[in-house]
Amino acid sequence: MFLNVFATRLKINIRNKQAIGWSLLFSLALGTLFYAAFNSIYDNAKNTCVRVAVVESEDAALNSEMLKELEYEDGKKMLEVVEVQYDEAKELLKKDEDDKDKVKGIIDIRNVEDIKLILPREKKIESAAFISSGGIEESILSSIVSVFRQYSSIVTETIKKDPTKLEEVLKSFEDETNELVENKSISGDNKDPYVSYFYSLITMMAMMAAMAGASVPESSQANQSPVGARVDVSPVNKSLYDLAGLLSAIVVQTSITLIGLVYLVFVLKINFGGDLRYVFLTSILSTILGVSLGFFIYQFGRISKKARENIIMTIILGGGFLSGLMIANMKTIVEMKCPIVNRINPSAVISDAFYALNMYGVGDRYYKSLIYIVGLTIFCIISGLIMSRRRSYASL
Repeated sequence: MFLNVFATRLKINIRNKQAIGWSLLFSLALGTLFYAAFNSIYDNAKNTCVRVAVVESEDAALNSEMLKELEYEDGKKMLEVVEVQYDEAKELLKKDEDDKDKVKGIIDIRNVEDIKLILPREKKIESAAFISSGGIEESILSSIVSVFRQYSSIVTETIKKDPTKLEEVLKSFEDETNELVENKSISGDNKDPYVSYFYSLITMMAMMAAMAGASVPESSQANQSPVGARVDVSPVNKSLYDLAGLLSAIVVQTSITLIGLVYLVFVLKINFGGDLRYVFLTSILSTILGVSLGFFIYQFGRISKKARENIIMTIILGGGFLSGLMIANMKTIVEMKCPIVNRINPSAVISDAFYALNMYGVGDRYYKSLIYIVGLTIFCIISGLIMSRRRSYASL
């Protein structure tokens, strides 16, 4: 019975040309437009030497010498370091763009436990969690500060546990400075800030799978469709029916997402930065989440179909907007104003998983995002099945 329902639902999903066309063709077209719009911008601006003011104290555990040693792969210096006091650094930051003394940011390393990057708009960026709206130069500075904050935590732990090893640790940092430019520790395989749009694009494709997930309970609820009425009076096991429908939707939608990802990676040559195996894994798990989310929301039979559709579209479009699909620095704005939104918005978590792969590789930050994706998927499926089993009708 399970295989029969699965095969039937699979055929229905494949024959839904409108849904497939919207999910796939629209996303491919949008990806092509992103590529045409952003590809040349980064190519013209990469390997930029950024003029930055560095504020340090005499007894600072980390110093500006390490920043001066940073180089690109071709040997060009990443930073033009200006060592000044904090008040003077602020004056340099406020100068006009055409002033040769103008700096693009201030790196404050006076306190090893609280390294800061201060940008022209007086925003203090304490990590490179999100790409700033300033583009290439601010992205480079944010990436470097992120690494220095990692260094600072190591220095702090060393001082607490065994101060005698501090000199050895600092020496190892100096030896690794140039290496860091070549691996993921600073900016992954792709320093292009515009790649965030492609993270959000794959995220949107995954979230659009919610519409396919919504069709599963719609086809099994007697008050939603004639097919649902026939299913309800039949002896078919409701949970098995829903699981078979879910699996068929996952197969079709995962295929759509993977086609889109293959197009971006192998046709448009978009460099996602991280290990491609994990990029594909994240895309698959995110699509399953999208399907599960639609399945869960459509189990709320007491609200109208229109209301449920509005909820799903709000999650897809609203979540995509807040994650940076329309405006690259929107996630940064949300993080500054209401960070909890970025923790619970599925689109923000998914795009952050891609970002973490590029910036830090497979590590704690990536696993946190993955745990949320898998956890929310399991919750939606189990809750949806429980709600489906408890539904009954006085008459059909």
